[in-house]
Amino acid sequence: MSNIWIAASDGQTSQVLAYLATDPTLVNARDENGYTPIHAAASYGHLDLLRTLVNEHGGNANIRDGDGDTPLFTAESVEVARCLVEELGADWTLTNESGLTATESIEEDDQYPLVVAYLRSLSDKETTRPINTEPGSPPPGIAVQVRSMDEAVAELQPIDQEFKQRIEELAANPQDFTQEELRQLVTEAVHKHVLEPEERNVRAREDD
Repeated sequence: MSNIWIAASDGQTSQVLAYLATDPTLVNARDENGYTPIHAAASYGHLDLLRTLVNEHGGNANIRDGDGDTPLFTAESVEVARCLVEELGADWTLTNESGLTATESIEEDDQYPLVVAYLRSLSDKETTRPINTEPGSPPPGIAVQVRSMDEAVAELQPIDQEFKQRIEELAANPQDFTQEELRQLVTEAVHKHVLEPEERNVRAREDD
C-alpha cells in the first residue's frame, strides 16, 4: 500500500504532491519510526523532490526522526549532503540521541567516505575562519586599547612639566620630530617611568 513516505523514497514527485495537496502537514509527518518524506527523499537521492519539499512546501531540513537523526544523517552522496547544507540550510553540527553528528554517524557506517570528507571540510573551514575580518583589525587574541594622550600621560605620573610638554608637542606635530629625537624621547620615558621606578620598588622590597 502506497503512502507519502514510500512515494518519496521512490522519487514519485507527482504522487507526493498529490498527498500534500490533500494534507500539507504531511511534508513533516513522521511514520512509526519518526521517518519523514524529507528523510526519504534525502536517503534515496531525489534532489529535485528534496528541494520541492523544503523550498515550496515548508519542509524542515533539520527535522529529526526517532533516533534524533536529521535528513543529513541519511545522505549517501556528496550531492545530497551539499544540497542539504548549502541550499536548504541543514545544520551539520547537530547531534542525534547517541551524541553523534552526521559526520560521525556516517563515518561509523564506513560506507560513504566522500560524504564524510565533505562534511569534515565544513568543520575545517569553520575552525580556520578568521575571527575578525575588519580591515586594520588586530590578529585574534590581540587586544588594542585606544586612549587619549592625556590618559597615557596621566599613567606616567609623577612626570616633570618639561617632559610632559615634549610629549604634547610630539602628539600635536609629529612631523617636526626627527627619528633620533623620537628615539631619545622614548628612551628617556622608559628609563624615567619604567626602569627607574621598578629599580626603586626592587630596592624597597629588598630593604623590607
